[in-house]
Amino acid sequence: MKRHSAFIALLFLAMAIPACGPGFPIMTGEQEKFMNDVERLVKDNEDLKGKVARLEGSGGLSSLKAEVEDLKKSLAESNIGLDKLRQDMAFVRGAIEEGSHEKEEILDAVKAADSNSADLVSRLAAIESSVKSVQDGLASMEISQQYNDSRFSELKEDIAALDKQASRLEQAVTGARTEASGLKEGAEEPGGAEDLYNKGFRETTAKDYSSAIQSFQKFLSAHPGHKLAGNAQYWLGEIYYAKGDMEMAILEFDKALKKYPGSEKTPASLLKQAFAFEKLGAKKEARVLLQEVVQKYPKSGEAGLARKRLEALK
Repeated sequence: MKRHSAFIALLFLAMAIPACGPGFPIMTGEQEKFMNDVERLVKDNEDLKGKVARLEGSGGLSSLKAEVEDLKKSLAESNIGLDKLRQDMAFVRGAIEEGSHEKEEILDAVKAADSNSADLVSRLAAIESSVKSVQDGLASMEISQQYNDSRFSELKEDIAALDKQASRLEQAVTGARTEASGLKEGAEEPGGAEDLYNKGFRETTAKDYSSAIQSFQKFLSAHPGHKLAGNAQYWLGEIYYAKGDMEMAILEFDKALKKYPGSEKTPASLLKQAFAFEKLGAKKEARVLLQEVVQKYPKSGEAGLARKRLEALK
């Protein structure tokens, strides 16, 4: 409307100016520019009128209103979607907060587990220390037990040596008593030597070894030069051999070899002395005596037994 009013005012002004009206065939540059502007304004006015007519004629305003309504509807729907989005964000924010709380609980649980683990490690270390202490104590006890075993073996050997020594003393006392008794009986009963020897032999075959030892010792004390003295001495060695006292057997056989070298029991005394040494584990000494039997009495029955034994000892 303002531009339409300005156009009318300008047209009126142009008609009111004499120099610009009809009758002035020649216009100045300013007048010509002014007229061009007027024409342009008239044209613009016509264009505006056309646009208004088109808008009013084609329902453009109603269309614009409808578009505005659509925009308002879309805006309302967008607001609804925005509200839903806000609700979703609130839910997510709540979930995040809840997750954070659970995270805190998990961290607390992890810390508690770490504390329990440290406690278990400490208790395990204490148990391992106790086990090591027990093991050390057990090792010490084993060492003590080994020492006690060694000491016990030594004591057993000492006791065995004392027993043997006591046995020898007892035999020495018995021999002395027998010798005294033999001297007395020999003075009272001359010529009873063979009876005494036979008595000792019968007691030996009956395995009455204690009585046989007394009989032979009594015989040897009363008749050391008798033809059966070598035999009596041999049987004393045999008796101790049968009893398992190899040391005493060796001593008695040695007496038979030294005191009665010409006795018929000499090869047998030498052979059984070798057997006694072997029983004691002295194989070297046993081989020497067996070789002596073979060399000195090669045709005797004892030589055959000695050869077999030498083969076994190789």
